[in-house]
Amino acid sequence: MKTIFNRLTIVAAAVLIVLAGCKKNLPQVTLTPGTSMLTASATTVVLDSTGGGSGTALTLNWPAVAYGAQVAVTYTLEIDSVNGNFSKPVSINLATGLSMSYTMAGLNTLALSLGLAPSVAGQLQVRVAADVDQSTGAASTVATVFSNVVSLTLTPYSTIPQPLYPVPANLYLVGSATPGGPATGWNNPVPVPSQQFTQIDANTFGMVIQLVGGEQFLLLPVNGDWSHKYAVTSGNPSPTGGPFVPDAANNMNGPVASGLYQIIVDFVKGTYTITPAVAGAIPTNLFLVGDATAGGWANPVPVPTQQFTQTSSGEFKISIPLLSTGSYLFLPVNGDWTNKYGGASATGGPLLYDAAVPSSNTPGPGVAGTYTIDVNFFSNTYTVQ
Repeated sequence: MKTIFNRLTIVAAAVLIVLAGCKKNLPQVTLTPGTSMLTASATTVVLDSTGGGSGTALTLNWPAVAYGAQVAVTYTLEIDSVNGNFSKPVSINLATGLSMSYTMAGLNTLALSLGLAPSVAGQLQVRVAADVDQSTGAASTVATVFSNVVSLTLTPYSTIPQPLYPVPANLYLVGSATPGGPATGWNNPVPVPSQQFTQIDANTFGMVIQLVGGEQFLLLPVNGDWSHKYAVTSGNPSPTGGPFVPDAANNMNGPVASGLYQIIVDFVKGTYTITPAVAGAIPTNLFLVGDATAGGWANPVPVPTQQFTQTSSGEFKISIPLLSTGSYLFLPVNGDWTNKYGGASATGGPLLYDAAVPSSNTPGPGVAGTYTIDVNFFSNTYTVQ
């Protein structure tokens, strides 16, 4: 038995010697990166929104970078403003792709995001970066190969909707459909803020108001002045709204039935709409409470110092000293905690209601001073300046 064991040991040793003799050192491959030449289908492009900007604006092409061996390469397109100099470029990972096309709309969005102004020719720079992929997933130890830089001169277009008619600074409601009815509704100037529209955005106004059924109204850009008006060309306009025209001949029809209504006037479309409104959607008053104010969290708050002024149908403003620390809330009813409004930002943002208001309340400004708080119930926003 011992003899057999010894023979097996000798055989195993012989196999190891043979395997050792077969071992070879694999050759090390040295990569020799080549260059990449980026080309553009055009270097000067005036961007066009026709067809929603679906047309092709620009195509970029580059050849694969040769490294002297078969390796996996990832290409990244980098685009930056001239002043940015690729310090914080927009980077698009294209994997193994060797081209990139932009639609008019896509390149316009990119140009605007990099600071180019609408209707003004501006310059961007673009290049391609090539990186060798590591099989381990680690960062590449091979230096990045950058292409030549191509300068693009682009003229973007504005994406802000253009109004059909010039937008007035203010807008007012006058007529027998207003709370004054046939008796006093056509008196001009009209009562404010109840008959002054709230500006929702650059092109839209809104109002919530009690209207008299079966009566008429007009829109005025200047309170107390009949020089100009917004009216309708139809002799029998719809009681729910429709197109309006500056200085047209006919009055607008109000709703058939009396009640609380919302009127939205859109200068982009040149239309107005009348829809039933929900009572309480816009409070009749607004108050400020919190330890960022002199009154603290004592409720009811001191008035008039912590009561907002209603500046239009759905907008309230207050100018008040605020402390550098603390927080605050907006209350629709003084002395009542049932409902509240607020936000998550010290400088303004979306207006939140009841449970949506952060438990930490609306943060104070961080720096003590006198601030103007503007609360807009149509746009559901607030600003602190």
